[in-house]
Amino acid sequence: MWYLCGLGSNIDPEQNLVRAVTRLLESHGSLWLSPIIHTRPQGMETDRPFLNALVIVFSPLSPELLKAHFNQLEESLGRDRSDPLCSLKDRPIDVDILEGSENGRFLGQEIDEPYYQRLFDGQIESSVRASLTMAGHTLGQASATIHRDLRAGDEIVVHQGQQLQNHAVKASLTGQQGL
Repeated sequence: MWYLCGLGSNIDPEQNLVRAVTRLLESHGSLWLSPIIHTRPQGMETDRPFLNALVIVFSPLSPELLKAHFNQLEESLGRDRSDPLCSLKDRPIDVDILEGSENGRFLGQEIDEPYYQRLFDGQIESSVRASLTMAGHTLGQASATIHRDLRAGDEIVVHQGQQLQNHAVKASLTGQQGL
C-alpha cells in the first residue's frame, strides 16, 4: 500500500525533520519528499513556527500498524504521546497518514490542512520554502526521491525535482507494484 503522509516539527525542526526522514528511509528503503515549508502553528498556542513536508512511502503494513510505527518514531525523537494534550503542544516530530492508495495515485481529497494541500497541489511560494542538509544533500527547495543504496555502503541517493503525480517517481520507490 502507498501512503501519503504529513511531516511536521516545531522543536528543533531542522534536525528533527532530517532525523525523521532518515528513520523513514531506514524502515522503507526509499521515499518521495515534497518541498519543505515554514508554516505558522494552527490550533495550538505557541510562538514556535513549524517546518512541514509531505512524504510518500510504500509499506505492506495496514494503516493502523503503520500509524503505530509512526507513533514509535515520534516517541523515539522525544514526543510525549502519553500526554492527552500532546496534539496541542510543541513537538519534535509529527507523522500523520493523510491518504492511502493501492495504486500510488493520490487525490488529495482527505487532506484537511491548507499547508499540506498547497504542497500537494504544488502551489508553494518560494519565500516559505526551507532547506535542510541530509547526508551532504540539500533538500527542501524541490521535490525529491530519496533512496538508500546498500551496495554503496548505505549511501543516500537523491533525485530532485520530481513531482508527486509523476508515476515514474513511484516506479522507482521500493515496493513498486506495477504502476
